[in-house]
Amino acid sequence: MAAVDVHRLRLRPGFECQNICFYLNHPIQFICAAGIIVARDEQERRSILVLDDSSGACLEVVCSKNTQDDHSNTNTITNTNTNTNTNNNNMDNTTPSQPTHLTSATKKPLNITPLLPGVRAKLKGTISYFRGMFQLCLERYEMLHNMTTEVHFWDERTRFRLQVLCVPWVVTQEEVEKLRREAEELTAASAARIGGVGDRDVDLNADGHVVARRRKAEREREMEKDRERRRVEREERDRLRIEKRYEREEVVREILAKRCREKSVLVGRKQKKGKWLKRLDV
Repeated sequence: MAAVDVHRLRLRPGFECQNICFYLNHPIQFICAAGIIVARDEQERRSILVLDDSSGACLEVVCSKNTQDDHSNTNTITNTNTNTNTNNNNMDNTTPSQPTHLTSATKKPLNITPLLPGVRAKLKGTISYFRGMFQLCLERYEMLHNMTTEVHFWDERTRFRLQVLCVPWVVTQEEVEKLRREAEELTAASAARIGGVGDRDVDLNADGHVVARRRKAEREREMEKDRERRRVEREERDRLRIEKRYEREEVVREILAKRCREKSVLVGRKQKKGKWLKRLDV
């Protein structure tokens, strides 16, 4: 996505804790952006990058630091300084290393040392919302060594925006019913796998699972009957529409045929009159 499209995302009630935003009615959880890093700010617990993808807006990229490694390095330095018998070589070995960063979702170590201002990179991660601005929480990245790869990414981004994001996401009623049936089957299967409580087995019928399955089967039969009824009604409406259209076309054809007959009569009269005048001239 372009940075300007990221800032057009919207939050909806019920999805705050899942970090899911919406572009139109498309749920968006992960984004990918590419451009030039124009700034980098190092803070105590995170590094903040600013990405400019030439779309008219900039995007902040956040990468958390591994604070546990920082604490361990600090303890090592403190213990080394308090030991008066340590030589200079040991002091060099205990020099703190570059802080290790973590990915946003998997919390795996991530080295972002190459991500310096002026480099071109493609960044992927999750979405966060901080002080009225959307941010990208870095998950992984890829360096773009030339302009050709960035232009190729622009082409993919434009194609994805036109073919996917700009097309409304519609879930049909059949898909909703299918997903609902799958969820009910998973619930019934998990309930059937319940073991015994103590030394006695769980009576599934006592908890109403058998009754629930029967009601589910009845609902499925009713939905099937409703689908069949809607199909018959739809076919009947189509048949009536076709018949009315045919009747209208038949009326138009009759009018055109009548006009053609009248024109042919007039043409025949003119031809006869012309022949009669020629005879008189002779």
